[in-house]
Amino acid sequence: MKGKFRNHMKKVFAVAAASMLTLGSFAAIACGDGRDSDPKKLTFWFWGSPAEINVYNQLIQQYQDEHPDVTIAPIHFESNVYMDKFVAERNKPDVFFMPDTDFLTWADAGVMLNLNDYVTEEELNLLWPEAVNEYYYNPETKTLGKSEGAHFYGFPKDLGPVCLTYNKTLLEQQIARNNLDRDEVYDLLSADKAMTWTQFRTLLKDLTKDQDKSSPAQIYGIPYYEMDIAMYSNGADYFKNNAETHGIDDRFIEAVAFNIQLATVDKVMPSADMSGGTDAYTKFFNSRTIFTWMGPWDNADFWTQVKFGYDVIPAPRGDHDDTQSVSMIGSMCYGVSAAMAAKNPAKAKTAIDFAKWLSMSETCQKKSMELGQQVPNLLSMAQDFISSTWEVEPAHRSLFVDIIDGNSNSVGIYSSEAEDKISGKTRSLYYTYDSTWKDNLMSYIDDRNLWRETSYEKIKSALEAYKNDLQADLNEMNERWKG
Repeated sequence: MKGKFRNHMKKVFAVAAASMLTLGSFAAIACGDGRDSDPKKLTFWFWGSPAEINVYNQLIQQYQDEHPDVTIAPIHFESNVYMDKFVAERNKPDVFFMPDTDFLTWADAGVMLNLNDYVTEEELNLLWPEAVNEYYYNPETKTLGKSEGAHFYGFPKDLGPVCLTYNKTLLEQQIARNNLDRDEVYDLLSADKAMTWTQFRTLLKDLTKDQDKSSPAQIYGIPYYEMDIAMYSNGADYFKNNAETHGIDDRFIEAVAFNIQLATVDKVMPSADMSGGTDAYTKFFNSRTIFTWMGPWDNADFWTQVKFGYDVIPAPRGDHDDTQSVSMIGSMCYGVSAAMAAKNPAKAKTAIDFAKWLSMSETCQKKSMELGQQVPNLLSMAQDFISSTWEVEPAHRSLFVDIIDGNSNSVGIYSSEAEDKISGKTRSLYYTYDSTWKDNLMSYIDDRNLWRETSYEKIKSALEAYKNDLQADLNEMNERWKG
């Protein structure tokens, strides 16, 4: 899921996918798609870090051991070029990663096979309902989620809850250097009670007050801040009413200002424009930042690369009494080529079996969990993931499950549901047909030099002036999608 943090160029994919509906998919069905016609040979596209490549090599080998008549040809791309390659490839792979932020356009274009006839309700009920619901879509009514007439387009790969992780060794070092009360610091680092923004800002300033703020070698509190998480954890969003109405209000403005001022006022973050996210892990692995963001898939890398202990905490929440820690949840699915399925039903059967095995086989989910790839899709295995007998870091990995679980407390992390104030929400681009609206918003913030701004009032004034522009972009996006 490493690619979840990049800004998907969905406006490009939407155009390419739409044209493919008439030019690509139908032509492939009519004229042949150039694939190996052997029903037992599959191509599988995916992305991931070197550690994740190792995970998938082992999973594929496990499947082939269980199905000796099947051969899987894996093709790996870097996350930042994966969708570009997918756009350019006329003959889509038989089985492929599809991120939640992009699947809508490819489902609409007829590239992804409707899987309704290939899976039962009983099978889907074994999985996290939040994961299953993401890949239902009704192309007639243009509505997301499970409903009458909706098609199921992808077997969930995972749910990727994002939380803060911290370098225990560096944290202890900075506590000692700055003469902080260790117990008070650790009281704030609770796995089931989120800090407020004010507490978090104060903590980062206290932990880095010994640093020369003008030095490029300084230790920072955090490399960048996820804007979606800032929004969600302040009761804000980019839009309302199924992405029909802009969401620029006081809470929205506070979220953007909080992100910016971590760098411009508090100087605990290298820059506000999220460029720090491109090398966040490098900074973290080299002990140049105390905190960074991570998902459960990162354990595969962390276990082999970090030379220090680490643990996880919830995202800080806004300072209002009614806010909660609401993290960003990314996801991907395993899609199956509709063109291949139309031409070669026998091959489609093999592809569907492989995709289902990756998504919901207990064998695969157990191995994937143990290799540090994910929280299991199977609800029955959630307790295995958080079990104290699984002696690997992070110690508070129950937080990943807590975020997915929302406020329902179904796995019993809290004494009562009323105490559960930690949840998650799908990242914003999932809900929209393309990313033009967000690209333009970020360009506007950049053009107005807001990433360097210290004044809350100037940030507020600039964002309020953008309301009509964001609304116009949403209107145009919805016209492209639903019009």
